[in-house]
Amino acid sequence: MRKQITIVQLVRLTILVMAMSTITGMAWSQDNSTSALQDPDQIRHQIREQIDAHQGMDAPQRNHMRNNLDNCLGHGMNGEEIQALFPLEGGHGSGNAELMLAMQDQVLALVDLDLPMDPMMTKIMEGRMKNVPADRLERVLTQTGNNIRYSHQMLMGAIEGGVQTPHSGSGMHDANNELAHCLWDGLSEDGMDQIRERAMNRAHDGTCTTDQFVAACQAATQFAHSGMNQDQAVHLAGEAMHNGYSATDMRTMGFMMMSGSGGDGHHGEMVANMQEWVHEGMNMDEMTHHMMEGGWMGPADMMGAGGQHGMDNMGGSGPGHDGGMHGGGDGGDDGHGGGDHGGGGM
Repeated sequence: MRKQITIVQLVRLTILVMAMSTITGMAWSQDNSTSALQDPDQIRHQIREQIDAHQGMDAPQRNHMRNNLDNCLGHGMNGEEIQALFPLEGGHGSGNAELMLAMQDQVLALVDLDLPMDPMMTKIMEGRMKNVPADRLERVLTQTGNNIRYSHQMLMGAIEGGVQTPHSGSGMHDANNELAHCLWDGLSEDGMDQIRERAMNRAHDGTCTTDQFVAACQAATQFAHSGMNQDQAVHLAGEAMHNGYSATDMRTMGFMMMSGSGGDGHHGEMVANMQEWVHEGMNMDEMTHHMMEGGWMGPADMMGAGGQHGMDNMGGSGPGHDGGMHGGGDGGDDGHGGGDHGGGGM
């Protein structure tokens, strides 16, 4: 006799699918938007001709840009990435050699250190698409680069403290990207450091991985977006990790709280209950059941407009949060931590 799926199981499955979609969302979007690799010699010839013909550069700038071009191609950048970094004909940077060189240098500084460039390239392409003013784009790129470096520092510190590492270099880059995403979306550097300390404490028994550290940071970010203050959010995510919840469980909790923040139940009661459930080590099926029973969550809460979740891409807006790019206003970007400083984003 075929076993029927319960509504709790259906909702939990939906949450898990959404969680996995968000974790891979940025990479998936880039994979599908990236043009096929062009012949490097053809790209080099085309861009060099544009550099030589550009009226806004002096000789040192031309040499600097030619060297940057060779470095970018040497690192295997594709045609779309090159066009974003060398917008010599129309669009962002046209006529502004200083801005183009600054963008190129910031990206290459990461690549030369074997740090991921994807978040910064995403911001450059987003800035061009939205016609963000050059000075604002430069501030956001500085902030994004700082986020990537700080995330790398936290990741390496966790590993040195005994947290188990991924099996591949791409896994390390993914972890670095996701931590930088958390900083951009509002998690403070101090909050990430506190979660890292909890991860290293848990690592003493050999059971904590970098994936769990990253998932706890993602959960804390989403808890804060659901309406918790950051201290509460960081403490709750750290306790979930300490109590042995898996990376998938912690990401699911984050989506539960994000969904629950728009539900019919009282928000303060939802937060208090989640804290108690995590403290008790309640399993996820029970937690899902109680969230639905309390009116905080239901099948319709799982999907946002267009089937997208509010945190699907770096800099996307969540409840009460503005991490995206905008053409006007001062976002207060200070290069330290997330996109919530004075309004966030570009």
